[in-house]
Amino acid sequence: MDEIAPFISKEYDGRLNIGIAGGGKACLDLLRLLNPEHGRLQNLRMRILGVYDRDRKAPGVVYARALNLPTTTNLREFLALRGLNLIIELTGSEECLLDIHKNRPSGVSVIDGRAAQLVRELVRIETEQWELERRRNLYQGREQKQVQEILDSLPYRIMVVGMDKRIHAVNRTFLKEFGYSRREVIGRYCYDVRYGLNRPCQEEGKTCFLEERLSEIREKGLFSTYKERVDEKGDTRFDVVTIAPIYDDAGNIVQILEVSRDVTERMKLEREVRRAKTFFEMVIQSSVDGIVVVDTKGKVLIFNEGMERLTGYSAEEIINKGHLSNFYDIDIARENMKKMRSDQYGPPGKLNPTSMTVTSKTGERIPVTLSASIISIDGKEIGSVGIFTDMREVLKMRKELEEANLQLFQSQKIASVGRMAAGVAHEINNPLSAILIYTELLKEVVKDDPQHKADLQEIIDQTMRCKKIVSELLEFSRKPSGKTTAFSLEDIITKCLSLLTSKASFHDISVTTDIEKDMPQLTGDADQIQQVFTNLFINAADAMQGKGRLDITARFEHNRNMFVVEVSDTGPGIPEKYRDKVFDIFFSSKPVGKGTGLGLSISQNIIKLHGGSLYFKCPPGGGTTFFVELPLEYSAPPSEEEEIFIGLDESHE
Repeated sequence: MDEIAPFISKEYDGRLNIGIAGGGKACLDLLRLLNPEHGRLQNLRMRILGVYDRDRKAPGVVYARALNLPTTTNLREFLALRGLNLIIELTGSEECLLDIHKNRPSGVSVIDGRAAQLVRELVRIETEQWELERRRNLYQGREQKQVQEILDSLPYRIMVVGMDKRIHAVNRTFLKEFGYSRREVIGRYCYDVRYGLNRPCQEEGKTCFLEERLSEIREKGLFSTYKERVDEKGDTRFDVVTIAPIYDDAGNIVQILEVSRDVTERMKLEREVRRAKTFFEMVIQSSVDGIVVVDTKGKVLIFNEGMERLTGYSAEEIINKGHLSNFYDIDIARENMKKMRSDQYGPPGKLNPTSMTVTSKTGERIPVTLSASIISIDGKEIGSVGIFTDMREVLKMRKELEEANLQLFQSQKIASVGRMAAGVAHEINNPLSAILIYTELLKEVVKDDPQHKADLQEIIDQTMRCKKIVSELLEFSRKPSGKTTAFSLEDIITKCLSLLTSKASFHDISVTTDIEKDMPQLTGDADQIQQVFTNLFINAADAMQGKGRLDITARFEHNRNMFVVEVSDTGPGIPEKYRDKVFDIFFSSKPVGKGTGLGLSISQNIIKLHGGSLYFKCPPGGGTTFFVELPLEYSAPPSEEEEIFIGLDESHE
C-alpha cells in the first residue's frame, strides 16, 4: 500500500494545501525552500500534503519521506488527498498535466513548472523577511543584554520607570542596596519599591518627580536634587537623585531614568567642617602671626588679621575673589603638602618651621617661616592650616652677621680648596682606577655580547669623566694633560645644549642657535671645550634667573683661521664694579655656597691652553655676551704627568 493512504481521510482548513506532482530536482529544491522545520510554511499559511511520482527513488520523493511527508506513486491517491486545493505540477510531462486536469477534484487549482517559479519567488521573499526579523530580534536581544550589563557595572542605583509609575528596569547596585531580586522589582510601582508606600508619593505628601517636575525635566533634559529618606533602621539618609527623560522616535517621553547615590556621609562631613571652621576662626583671629586655612583645592577659608598686615590683602579680597596662589607659589604649596604627608619634615600631617616667601599685594617678596598642618575629620583630609611668621627683621640681622664673616670665609676658602683638591685627587682616583680595571676585564668576558659591552663602555666613559672632574680642581694651578682630537664645534655645542635644556633651570629659557655650516674640524681636547661651553651656558641661565633668551652664534673667520663663538644672554649684565674681577680665581657674584669662583677661571685657562682667548662685553641695554676665539691649528702642551689610568683608553681596547 502507498504511504499516502493514511492521509486521504484527513481534513485540513484555512490554509493553502499543496500537493507536488513530480519528485525530481525541482521538487527537491522546492521542498528544501519550504522545509516545515524552518517555520516558513506557517508564515505563508501553506501546507505540503504530499508528493506524487511514479519513481519511488526520485530525489524529491526521498527528501519528502525524510521530512515525514506523505508520498505515493498512484496519481488517483494523490488527487484524493483531503483538503487539497493546489497542485504544483513539476514533472514537465504534458500527459501527466492533462491527466491531472482531467481527474482533479472540483475546486483544486493546478499550476505548472513556470507558475511554480512564482511560488518559489514568493517563498524566497517571505524567507528573507523572516530571516531579517529573526536577526533583528537577535540584535535587539543582544543590545538589551549589553545595556543591562553596562547598567549593572555602574556603582550608582539606576531605575527606569514608565509613565504609569511601574518599574521597567533596575541595575545590580539598586537590587543589592535595597535587598531585592530583579523578579521582585520589575512591574511593581516605583513608590512601593523605592519608598515602601502603598499610594503614589503625591498622595502621601511627598514629591513625585514624574508628576511635579515633568515639564522641568522635559525643558532641561536633566534634573538633580537632594532627597531625604528614612532607612529600615529609622536613620535619616540623604540621596543625590538625578532624573533624565527617555524619548520614543516621535519625541515623546515614554520613560524616566532615575540615578541616585547615598551621600549621607558627605553631608555629615560638611556639617563637621562648618563646626570646625567656626572654632578655628574664633581661635586664630587673635594670633599675631599670619594664619591661613585652605581647603584641599587651595581655596582660602580663613585669612586672619596678621595675614592681612603681612600681605596687604584684606580677608574679603582673598576669601571671596582670590586664591592661595595670590600670595603663595602653588608649586611650593604642593611640595609642602607632600612634606606634611611624610614623616621626614616633622610628625606626620605637620610641617616643621621652614623658610619660604610670600608675595604681597604690591608684588614684594616677603621672607617668612611657615609652620603647617593638615586638617582631617574622620581620617579624611579636608584642608590645611599655615602659620606665617615675618622674617624680615630676623634676616636683616643675619645678613649683617654674614657680611661680618664673609671676609673670614673667603680667606679660609682658598686654603680649604687647595687642601681638598690634593686630598680628593688621591682618595677618588684610586677607587676609580679599580673600577676601570675591573670594567675592562669584564669587557673581555662579554666581548661577544654587544649590548653588555656597550654598557661597560658607558661605565668606563663616565668613570673617565669623574677623573676629569677631579682634575678640574687642580687645573687652575697646573696644566692639564688632555687628549687632542679633531672634532666638530657644532656637535660640541649641540651636545652641551641637549644635556642642559632638559634641566629645570632651562625650562623657561628660549635657546636660539646660528651655527655656520661646513666649518672645518677643530683640533683640541673635546671634553675640555665642552666643559667651557657648559659653564658659559649655565652661567647665562643663572644670570637670567631661569627666564629669558640664550643666543649662540658660531662662525669660522677664514682670514684669521679662527673660530669665533658668541654666547649672549638677556640677563641684567655684569655690574661695572665686578667686570675686572670676573676671571679672578674664587671670585663669584653668587651667594655663599652657590658658586666656587672656579668656573670662569678654569674656562679661561682651557681656552688659553688651546691658543685662544675668552672675553666678554656688556651692552648698555643689559645682557652679557661672552666671546670664545679658538685657532684652527692647535698644539697640545707636553704632558708633565703620567696618565693615572694606563691601558684603559679606547685605543687599548
